[in-house]
Amino acid sequence: MKNLISTLTLMATLFVAPLTTAEIWKDYGLSEEVTELTVVSVKPNYVDAYLTRLKKTWVSSMEIQKDMGVVMDYNVWAANVAAQPNVFLTVTYKNMGAMQGSKEGYDALMKAMTERFNADQDEQEELAQGYEDYREIVDYVILNRVEY
Repeated sequence: MKNLISTLTLMATLFVAPLTTAEIWKDYGLSEEVTELTVVSVKPNYVDAYLTRLKKTWVSSMEIQKDMGVVMDYNVWAANVAAQPNVFLTVTYKNMGAMQGSKEGYDALMKAMTERFNADQDEQEELAQGYEDYREIVDYVILNRVEY
């Protein structure tokens, strides 16, 4: 009897499974907009220092890139500091093409950072120097939002 029920269940699953498959662009779509997610593990006693330094380096450059129209948005997310990974950085671009960098764009960003924050390259490097001692980048993904 158990074999009969198992066989009927298997047959029903095999018959119904093809009817329940989803098809991209018909049942759902993916946004043109993309979000870059960087997952970071910061040692628990260093989270405050990391977030403070991040504001002076990464957040500053993201603000300028947002003003320049390179990025649509960015965010810093923090989880419970006892858990790891515990810091998540997101950058949202209009599309995959907007993620492509260039020498001209980099030069414009460096010039804007120097002008806006009176920060030179040496100061930025000094702020970022200690990162490797207390944080590790554990994952990096590019995400598309699912649209129904």
